[in-house]
Amino acid sequence: MKLAKFRFGGVHPHDSKDTADISSSTLSNPPKSILISMSQHIGAPAKMLKKKGEKVERGELIGEANGYVSGNVHSSVTGTIASAEIAPPPLGRGADALLINIDSSANNLSYFESSDYMSMSAEEMSEKIQKAGIVGMGGATFPTHVKVDGAAKGGGDTLIINGVECEPYITSDYRLMLEYTQDLFKGIEILRKIIPSIKRTIIGIENNKPKAIEEMAKIGKEHNVEVIPLRLRYPQGAEKTLIEAVIGKFVPVSKLPIDIGVIVVNVATLYAIYEAVAKDKPLIERLVTVSGDAIKEHKNIWLPLGTPISHVAEECGGITAENVLVIAGGPMMGASIPSLDQCVNKGTNSLLFLNKDKLPKETEYPCIKCGRCGNACPLRLSPTEMAHTAKAKIKDKLNDYDIATCFECGCCTYICPSKIPLVQWIRFGKDLLRR
Repeated sequence: MKLAKFRFGGVHPHDSKDTADISSSTLSNPPKSILISMSQHIGAPAKMLKKKGEKVERGELIGEANGYVSGNVHSSVTGTIASAEIAPPPLGRGADALLINIDSSANNLSYFESSDYMSMSAEEMSEKIQKAGIVGMGGATFPTHVKVDGAAKGGGDTLIINGVECEPYITSDYRLMLEYTQDLFKGIEILRKIIPSIKRTIIGIENNKPKAIEEMAKIGKEHNVEVIPLRLRYPQGAEKTLIEAVIGKFVPVSKLPIDIGVIVVNVATLYAIYEAVAKDKPLIERLVTVSGDAIKEHKNIWLPLGTPISHVAEECGGITAENVLVIAGGPMMGASIPSLDQCVNKGTNSLLFLNKDKLPKETEYPCIKCGRCGNACPLRLSPTEMAHTAKAKIKDKLNDYDIATCFECGCCTYICPSKIPLVQWIRFGKDLLRR
């Protein structure tokens, strides 16, 4: 069978998915406290609703969306507000946060599936998604209700479920597809009711996940859902490259998927949509892959939002190296974590603990103008030109290279023989424009 793929660029890093056969688990011991940021999403930070000394219940609203492109924030535990702090970036984006001391004697609330949730109106379903504070859980953290409402109003006709998970190491979405298969299809039915214009539903899964392809395809036939196996190629999980791979359409520069009638939803986001509508459960926990050569036990583990990374390391048997690089997300697009005191948020799909002493020592050399970075760019941009222009602080020319279009996949940096940190310079250029 010929595998689908996007047409231009991309790279082939080793997938390193050693946690693929590890079933999901939960914390054996809860942390003593959690830190929940009011900015776990793209857009305006939520407005803090609680103060020091107040008690909160698991699932209770503690941060209210502050604008349309914003998201509600809920407590993932039952406890008492210890203090209001500033959550450090990158996981907290330097926003207000609440430190909550957990009540170890309290029973966590249970959520039960409502038997008649499909009898709700599309408006009621959409409202539940908004109230639950769901964001894109593949890493983008864009408020989901904005995307869904836009597709409903814009008449999107194609729903693509992103089961690609092309970043090395990460397997949390894969485990969701194997362990919560039926719930994911219920999530699809919910979205199809909210967006009645949808005529075609596709699930894209890379070919290194044959069990997921088989299971999703078997049930997909009952729900009029196509499952398209994809050739291994990073960054196939990015919205624009996935759309190109599965339906052969290219999203123009400065346009969004909905502009060509497409809505893309990540697997973890889909599961959160199902839980919000069917169980009235806000986004208060998520499945996270813990891996790397500097952590004793590798796991796919359900973590309450706000769990300190230090506690995650302890739960996984401890760190096994003295000099450790911790990355939230995958090695291609993830962010390095300067302190284990930082906490899990809505966009944390993976925590990687890597032994720095075993990482290759790389020296940067001058650009040799080989063109490999441009050939690897899936959006047909010019990474070298963007980086050089940013480095020279020539702001006026940055937009000429469509720098805002770059989603920082890291292909250019990965492929560069001179080891130039192209993505870092592109980020610097974007920051120049913002300032």
